[in-house]
Amino acid sequence: MAKQENIWKFNDHEWKFHFTDRDILEQTKIKFDLDDSMTIYYESGSLSKETSWDILVPNDKVEKVKKFLKDNT
Repeated sequence: MAKQENIWKFNDHEWKFHFTDRDILEQTKIKFDLDDSMTIYYESGSLSKETSWDILVPNDKVEKVKKFLKDNT
């Protein structure tokens, strides 16, 4: 999960992390008190099946989130 291509600089204050596992996404949001500002990707042709998510992570939490993901995925 914590592969570099799944993490990119979004703006001066935040990074985006891409998730394909809903459980890990929820654990990360709760552990680091991240808000619900995320992008949701759906299965092609269907708006009912979510397939992956991008979530914003502030600069000051990036390294902690990376470590958490490395240790838990």
